[in-house]
Amino acid sequence: MNIMNTEWIEIEDMFKVREYSETWKKNYRGVLRNLKAKYPTGDNWLKTPIEEKEHIIIWRNYNDSRYILSWALERGLMDHPEYRKAIIDYYSKFYNSVGGICKELAQYYKFVTEEEAEALEALRKKGSEKVVFVNSFYKLCVTFGKKLKDLTEKEIRESCVDWSLNTVVTSRNTIQKAMFALGYTTKKQIVYRYIKEKPPLEKMVTEYPHLETPIRDYHKYMIAGKYSKVTIERKLGNLSNFLKFLNERSDTINLSKFQGIDFWAYYNWLSLQFGTSYTYAHVLDAKLFIEWGLNEYPDLPKTIDYPEGLSSKLSRALIAEQENSEGRAFPIEGLAQRIIQECYAYVPETEREALCRDFWLIIGSCPVRFSFVHNLELDCLKPMLNSDSFLGLTSTYRDKAGNVNAQFPLFDCVGIEAIHRLQKRFHEKGFEAITNPSNKQKYYHLFHENKVNGLLPSSAFRGFLKDRILPRIKEIEDYKIKNDGYMFEIGAHGFRHFIATVVQAKTRNIKATQFILGHHDDKMTMRYLRSKISRNTLLYSIVDGYEKQEISGKFYLKIIEMWNDESIEDSRLFDVFMSDMDLTTFLKHYGRKRDMGWCMSEDHCETYYRCWGCNFFVMRREEIEEAIELLAALFREHRNLVQNSKDYISNNPIAASSIKTQVLIQKRLTDLSISPEMIWEMVRLKLLGKDIKEALSNGNFSLPSKE
Repeated sequence: MNIMNTEWIEIEDMFKVREYSETWKKNYRGVLRNLKAKYPTGDNWLKTPIEEKEHIIIWRNYNDSRYILSWALERGLMDHPEYRKAIIDYYSKFYNSVGGICKELAQYYKFVTEEEAEALEALRKKGSEKVVFVNSFYKLCVTFGKKLKDLTEKEIRESCVDWSLNTVVTSRNTIQKAMFALGYTTKKQIVYRYIKEKPPLEKMVTEYPHLETPIRDYHKYMIAGKYSKVTIERKLGNLSNFLKFLNERSDTINLSKFQGIDFWAYYNWLSLQFGTSYTYAHVLDAKLFIEWGLNEYPDLPKTIDYPEGLSSKLSRALIAEQENSEGRAFPIEGLAQRIIQECYAYVPETEREALCRDFWLIIGSCPVRFSFVHNLELDCLKPMLNSDSFLGLTSTYRDKAGNVNAQFPLFDCVGIEAIHRLQKRFHEKGFEAITNPSNKQKYYHLFHENKVNGLLPSSAFRGFLKDRILPRIKEIEDYKIKNDGYMFEIGAHGFRHFIATVVQAKTRNIKATQFILGHHDDKMTMRYLRSKISRNTLLYSIVDGYEKQEISGKFYLKIIEMWNDESIEDSRLFDVFMSDMDLTTFLKHYGRKRDMGWCMSEDHCETYYRCWGCNFFVMRREEIEEAIELLAALFREHRNLVQNSKDYISNNPIAASSIKTQVLIQKRLTDLSISPEMIWEMVRLKLLGKDIKEALSNGNFSLPSKE
């Protein structure tokens, strides 16, 4: 290793990279080239504040994660506390998991020998824990750039070690015990004082004493407003970040004079740390705090100058994120079934594990939320409405959607068997009713652990899934490798998405899917169906086109009607909707071209001038010019009618029909996000024989080219 030299290392000179293929070397040269362009020297990179550092990525797996750690170890930077902190902070921000890279480097530099790795694995009984446990030691050795046997108790105590720990499998004491078992220390346990951290409110007041009064009053305001405990904690966390931002920028930004430009600065500061949805929530909460305290406190502004441009930008970004997001649907096809298979095959070693196993078998059989199952009472298994043979879950308390006595169908017998086991166990144990801490109701609880602990905590169920079941599934590890350590959320909502997709595919009925999910609005149900599995279908492109105002006409309503129609399979269009046919091909094959737009009626129709109000009419942005040309012609005819009539009245049949037709065409164009003013400006230009694109000179809208 080249001790304490911060210069970048060329790829050819890096020992570890020498083992890589030429393709890898070529891509890592690209990574290094981009690093040098942004940070000419390694010292520049190390001294750049974490919020200003940029994540260098050139293509999929090829990013700076492997290079930075290799460079740090070869230069001996992990021996320097300041440099070590800069590197660990960077990985904590941009990379959820680098266990594989740390293992590779620790083995290459012989920080952990094969014998040591085998001995560490032998210390864990559970096979699913072995990899996670040993990976913590690989990361620990990389953290200090030292061999395992050379690590000291002082180093294990340091805060930077937190990066190495897995909260379920490893802690400082488990590391110390392992070092003792290997014979590297005579102390079996680290003893340290535990200092309870202050609550968020008190912590903020301590850090920002000059704002104590507004902070405490704002907290009281939220309590008086009946905000939930979770919402108050979230908003206090957002406020804490806002105050942290103000503190960091105190030389240029003053809260009492907070201006529109400062909102933009806060947005940019947040964007470096959070995704779109978190940034959006933080900015809105900062705005809410300022609005709440206007003219009430000397340290808060007297007026608010919130930039509308920022609001629009955040809204557009949030909409785009939601449209492209998988939500909490599993991105791995077949993952829901694999999880349930592993749960079913798992042999519990403790009573707690048996409870957790049955919990996830129920979740995988019924499209319910996590809290719904967690709060189930003993007598929860009931026949569904209008069916004595089909069983479902019911609960007497109000769920997240506001449903009381809501019913959710059980689609798999393994879920029913799990409930029967839990009911039998309850009676054998002779449990009494307990008060559920979440809904404050006292009843016989399905997940009563024992007479000492009461209700099994939600962390136990999540921990069981994470540590006992998921490590058994190879596809998850493959996904993490392919996505450079990134891991999606795996929980009850993923099973809701999966079951909703299956029900929709089987029933072809959005109302059926809406019912089993307990939604009051079918728009929310449609969002559940927006996973990658359905995004390539023609149906998605049509619905998405309407929502993005790229398609107009009432054909959208016809699609919704068809989804709700039990005879849907009799329509020749349904199977096409579920194909990957593009919209242009679909229109040409199944529609009839009109002067503007398309008629999608499966029957012959001659009601020409009613097209624009018909449920079978569809128009794309590509047909805007045709629509303007037709509207101009109708306007010219109507003007002639007015000028050449001796006793013109607007309610005579001919005039009324002309006006109605023009109004319908205007409505179809406004559906495409064109203002009435722009429509009639384009009509004016058309009547003058000019190019209607002159009306679009402001750049807010453009006409797409025709296919």
